[in-house]
Amino acid sequence: MRKTLLKLFISLGIACGFVYWLINQGVEVFPALGDIRRQAGLGTVLLYTGLFALFHSLRAWRWVFLLRPFATVPLNTIMKAAFTGFAAIQLMPLRTGEVARPYLLARYAGVSKSAVFGTIAIERVIDGLLVSLWLSAALFTISSSDSPYVWGLRLIPPAIFTSALLLLLAFYRWPETIRRLLRRTLGLVSNRIADGVTGVLDRFHQGLGILPERKNLWAFIFASIAYWGTNAVAFHSLARGCGIDLSLLGAVAGMGCLAVGILLPAGPGYFGNFQVAVLIAVEMFVPSAGDRGQTAVFIFLLYLLQTGLTVVFGTTSGLALLRGPKAIPRAEAHGLGPIRH
Repeated sequence: MRKTLLKLFISLGIACGFVYWLINQGVEVFPALGDIRRQAGLGTVLLYTGLFALFHSLRAWRWVFLLRPFATVPLNTIMKAAFTGFAAIQLMPLRTGEVARPYLLARYAGVSKSAVFGTIAIERVIDGLLVSLWLSAALFTISSSDSPYVWGLRLIPPAIFTSALLLLLAFYRWPETIRRLLRRTLGLVSNRIADGVTGVLDRFHQGLGILPERKNLWAFIFASIAYWGTNAVAFHSLARGCGIDLSLLGAVAGMGCLAVGILLPAGPGYFGNFQVAVLIAVEMFVPSAGDRGQTAVFIFLLYLLQTGLTVVFGTTSGLALLRGPKAIPRAEAHGLGPIRH
């Protein structure tokens, strides 16, 4: 209980820091209702809602290709577990909701938690590489003088996710060597940190033993491109509907900034870092907009719709799982032997 409260207080402190920065930038975190009605019509909201439903469903459905090589799980169960897990990530502080999907598939489909962690590792790295490369490419279409963040966002996210990919591949190929190296280096700072990092990698390594065959991996990559592409179109449609003259490339960069920004551990619902990431992106591509009122309305609606719809999808899916049988037959494993929890 103490650890949970500590995480909550830390996350709220981080969120307050981001909100303080936004206020200093002259951005209303909660715009007046009259401003929202004046700048964004019902059609804009409905269009974004439809696009959100599409890309959120693609995000969940593509998981099938990572699970297929080692377990047969009904699509309905996969979608419900994914939607519930996404809501848990959104609502729980410091991204602690990441454990929800492995728990749910273990509980309702009998799939090994470590194997599911492996699929999440693959998902995170592929998503990070796709989004950071798109972000970097979009940022090379504008001048580095447009924002002090341009060069950092061009180079740092791709470097981080490329390093993560190389670390996972190296750990998959030479687990003992990488484990010793991490213990020697991180152990200089803290043995506890070293144990924690190697423990996480151990679980991922066990899961990565079920790396999908080439056909399923490519199917997952193409589904991910469709997911992120639809996400960018939704971002673009809402920005234009709020009166912001944002190009499609700007929307790609905005989606990328947001995806990178919410990876930072912060408050429940990504509150604070979400708004900051979107503001930075918009001002890089529309520096002459000048109307912080329009930007504030756009950021508020984007946050409200993404968070609200994620919670609606997650709550309905979670309730559907709870109404189901308390124990269902285990998923059929393919060549893994006994499924362990």
